[in-house]
Amino acid sequence: MREKSSRPQKAGPRARWDARYREGDWADVHEPAEVLLRAQPWLPAEGLALDLACGAGRNALFLAERGLPVVAVDLSIEGLRLTSRRARDRGLPVWPVHADLERFAVRTGGFQVVVDVRFLLRSAFDLIVDALAPGGLLVFETFSVDEIDVLGGDIRREYALERGELRRAFPDLEVLVHEEGVFRRPEGERGLARLIARKRGGAAPRAPAPAPAPGAGV
Repeated sequence: MREKSSRPQKAGPRARWDARYREGDWADVHEPAEVLLRAQPWLPAEGLALDLACGAGRNALFLAERGLPVVAVDLSIEGLRLTSRRARDRGLPVWPVHADLERFAVRTGGFQVVVDVRFLLRSAFDLIVDALAPGGLLVFETFSVDEIDVLGGDIRREYALERGELRRAFPDLEVLVHEEGVFRRPEGERGLARLIARKRGGAAPRAPAPAPAPGAGV
């Protein structure tokens, strides 16, 4: 009979994120991402939104407060519980969905807004484009290699976008805002890439480009 190894098993991503939310890490983050605030001039007045890797729901709640029902997807059950409770307490139309985004499927053209903040899964880029309705808005932000090369961050390089990669990843979308560099955030400087873009074919009104964010390094 083979003895069980006494070596501790490494926790998977779901277990790690569940623990972080249970312990309060990220659970008290309520303000929407800055890139989503930047996207306000282009947000539609109605339609369905998709928040990928929603965490504790800060971006989903922001969209729902503006009248957009939101499908909020995450791997973490604990994060979804926080999202669900906050939405219920405010009477907001947010539907939490527990899913591994590597195996997640969406209805083609079903969403007027897709938000992806601080989550990078390159194999999901096509899913994002397919999910957008004609004229639909993509709001995307995640770490760039500046987090490693400039700031000395300890994230793994495959979890960071190379320079120019984000814009190249969505060549068929109409780019409204594209920024990358080092940005001052409440938690300190971060190396980020941001994209606000629209799927062609819709009749959504154009809005003037907002002023550059303070502290943006491009």
